[in-house]
Amino acid sequence: MFAARRTNHKDTTMENSVAKSVVPLRPPGTGIDISGLTKTFSLGREQVHALDDVNIKTSEGQFLSLLGPSGCGKSTVLRILAGLDTPTAGVALIDGRSPKELQRDHELGIAFQDSALLPWRSVESNIRLPLEVAGRDVDATAIADLIGLVGLGGFEKAKPAQLSGGMRQRVSIARALVLRPSVLLLDEPFGALDDMTRQRLNIELLRIWTEKPATTLMVTHGIAEAVFLSDVVAVMGARPGRVVEMVPIDLPRPRTPEMMRSPEFHRLHDHLSDLLFGAGDRLSA
Repeated sequence: MFAARRTNHKDTTMENSVAKSVVPLRPPGTGIDISGLTKTFSLGREQVHALDDVNIKTSEGQFLSLLGPSGCGKSTVLRILAGLDTPTAGVALIDGRSPKELQRDHELGIAFQDSALLPWRSVESNIRLPLEVAGRDVDATAIADLIGLVGLGGFEKAKPAQLSGGMRQRVSIARALVLRPSVLLLDEPFGALDDMTRQRLNIELLRIWTEKPATTLMVTHGIAEAVFLSDVVAVMGARPGRVVEMVPIDLPRPRTPEMMRSPEFHRLHDHLSDLLFGAGDRLSA
């Protein structure tokens, strides 16, 4: 389904898209393709080796989670894919394109732990900001549909200060989706929220992602979150970060909260826990 949506540029969905200008044709997708990724930072006279030979490959449209101990370089990988940082060595491509090419074509949607909303703008106005920056027409109906998709109907004119933390993150996700990106990058978008809100928003994120699928990478510390959302989880070891194991999550879709009580879910959770604690042991070694 996902590939068909991405290659059929003349259907009614595209005609009603918020992007009314000509959208460049996308090359055949290959998903995330990271090879030999290395990153070294300079801190004064010292060199900090953040990433060492990171290799990750997923298929187009898959949901990948990066799981690992604090400081292992998960967010550095995401920042390199987002074009916000450059690698010391190695290659990072998505659908055969570099981060700069994805930025140029406005194909990247990004949401961080801090929702980073403009406080003087309303929900509606914050969501349409990427369209304004990209110089694209604003389709009020499409904006309204996105607001409904993230469950914020009735809050269109609310300012960020009038919203809860979870609601602000919903706005952030809607803003990341407004350009209909083929790639979605999520850097612990629910990390600062309480467990109950986080679990509820995981369910909402899965619903939104199912309706607007994209090749996705999410950084998380949450094992259950990674299992519930992902097609594959890359477990990273302690700094210098490298991939310890790529774990396929073969739970059927659509996912339901009831699956979190299944033996298979717990088997995957336990396996990731063992890998993660092993990564933590290497940190203290």
